[in-house]
Amino acid sequence: MLRLLPTLEADGPTQMATDEALLEAAVATTLRLYRWRPATVSLGYFQAWEGIAPRLPPGPAGPLPVVRRITGGGAIWHDHEVTYALVGELGRDGLPERVRDVYPLLHGAVMAELSRRGASVDRQEADAGDRRYREEPRCFASPAADDLVSAAGGKVLGSAARVRERRILVHGSLKLASNPWDGVAVAACGLPWDEAAAALVTGIATALGLGTTDGQMTAGECAAQKRIHAERYGNDDWVQRRLGPRA
Repeated sequence: MLRLLPTLEADGPTQMATDEALLEAAVATTLRLYRWRPATVSLGYFQAWEGIAPRLPPGPAGPLPVVRRITGGGAIWHDHEVTYALVGELGRDGLPERVRDVYPLLHGAVMAELSRRGASVDRQEADAGDRRYREEPRCFASPAADDLVSAAGGKVLGSAARVRERRILVHGSLKLASNPWDGVAVAACGLPWDEAAAALVTGIATALGLGTTDGQMTAGECAAQKRIHAERYGNDDWVQRRLGPRA
């Protein structure tokens, strides 16, 4: 079964600590959807702070909060979207053995569900743009193969992953509207939040061949979330790391 956790509205550090706690605890194959409050920019794990800091967008009432993910990819302005986190083990519960096979599996099933609900989306055929995010830091400005895009142009859904000892965390953002930073690089899926969320849940469960069951985080997961939040995501040094792209 695929454990579904309640939708959480929270700030970036809380969301990221929750996802890492689920990956660390390895309790069950788990899916959760969430909203960012307030709107936040997340950086990919390998993005160098010095390169992106001058390019970060201003928010409507001052600088936007910034958090760093443990998953890869580029920077994302999180607002007007459905974000998902899927945690499981490669080779179990319908997940492929190889990370590179996860994206086409999940995105293909989600595309079918979005289309069934009236959204007009296509699959990106090949990588495009600056996939190392050196010159272009925005995730949605450089679509990867198997991302979902609008027929009229603009990226609709993208995902990134982190693997630890065959346990995998997949992050994904399904856009409901664009924002001033991304502009035409983002295309809305054309569905309201509830329908887009349902498409994600149904699509991912179908891709994995699993039924769903509502659940809650365990006491151990909650304890891990608090510890990870304090150690990593509440620390400016984590956000301002000097990693840079992989060779």
